[in-house]
Amino acid sequence: MKKLLVTVLGLGVLAALTLGLNRALAARAAEDGAASSELWSPLLVRTALVEETGGYAVPRAFTGEIVARRTVDLVFDGSGRVAEFRVDEGDAAQAGAVLATLDTDALEARRAEIESRRERLQAQLDELLAGPRTERVQAARADVDALGEELLLAGAVRDRRDALVASGSIGPEEAETARTTVKRLTATLAAAEARRAELENGTRNEVIAAQRGALGEVDAALRTIGVEIEKTTLRAPFSGTVSARLMDEGAYVSSMAPSPALRLVLQVRNPDLFTRLAREGDLGAEIRATFEGAPLAFGPPRLLPVVEESTRTVTAVFDLDGDAPGAPRAGDLAEITLESRVEQRGAWVPVAALTTSLRGRWSLYAATTPEGERGDRRVIERVEVEVLRTDGARADVRGTFAGDLEIVTDGTHRVVAGQTVRVHPRAGAER
Repeated sequence: MKKLLVTVLGLGVLAALTLGLNRALAARAAEDGAASSELWSPLLVRTALVEETGGYAVPRAFTGEIVARRTVDLVFDGSGRVAEFRVDEGDAAQAGAVLATLDTDALEARRAEIESRRERLQAQLDELLAGPRTERVQAARADVDALGEELLLAGAVRDRRDALVASGSIGPEEAETARTTVKRLTATLAAAEARRAELENGTRNEVIAAQRGALGEVDAALRTIGVEIEKTTLRAPFSGTVSARLMDEGAYVSSMAPSPALRLVLQVRNPDLFTRLAREGDLGAEIRATFEGAPLAFGPPRLLPVVEESTRTVTAVFDLDGDAPGAPRAGDLAEITLESRVEQRGAWVPVAALTTSLRGRWSLYAATTPEGERGDRRVIERVEVEVLRTDGARADVRGTFAGDLEIVTDGTHRVVAGQTVRVHPRAGAER
């Protein structure tokens, strides 16, 4: 019995010692947990919301040459020696103005000769149209009457001689002579009557037409001479400035081997600017033209309908307004700036927020709020993005993210995906 009581007492003491030890261990564990919590508190980071963009402008600069709207080497159409130049290099010329002439003495002499022949042919035509004079008609009628009387007399003589021959008073020779006289007078009378009828009827239409044809040939020759004389005059086809005089007075020019006499350019106050633009260039975008730093005004651009084989580009033509002071001259260079709009959904992020990823891509660290929590605690997630452009401090990126994405803006080397962090109270959720 005594022995049993000692054992029970020993067990009670052992239980008391065990309970005390557990309490000490629990207290030590609580102290260690607090210390561990202080050692592994979430990292404090700075974040910002991404700034979503709907696209961006891409400026491109091109150099174009100022060229004259028109340039032409003027050549005489005719042949001869140069008689006069009325302009010199640098002189302005209005459209249609006479610039130079050839000697025309030989052509003027030919024209005078043809004009004389025309006057003669015209006088003959006028006479044909007026018809014969009255005096000629009366004379023809008188001839017919006289020949009629003679024919009557010759007929009477012939009849008497025929009777005498029948009676044997005269020989047959005398009667034959009388008959011959009657035949001759009959033919003469017929001819006189024909002449009278012709004079009374007037000139035939065919004769008048032939005379008019001859007159038309002369008129054509006169027009030809006029054209040849006109070819000896060199005129300005448009208003411009003489940029070069290529021969002097006394030089001989030939229409068979023409040589330019003057070079005329359209005044450069209205030049064209030719510049090559990439084929995919958007001419509807904002375009600016400058010359020596000063802006140039221009009309709507137009594209030429061909593609250059060597460069695979097209040429754009800009009509410049040359009325402004300091307008460029032919041969000057001007600059065209074309700003094309690229419609592309993206977002602006600080360059410091980017980290390298696989296969040359980039990534961001997004700070997401755990579901059901509030406050400054976040969980880090990696977001893959593609960099579209950068302005030095910021980068325009695109990827599969929403516009309200909150990202870590600095110290990205200290965080990894899945890490719990706290947002700095001065920078959290600010744009």
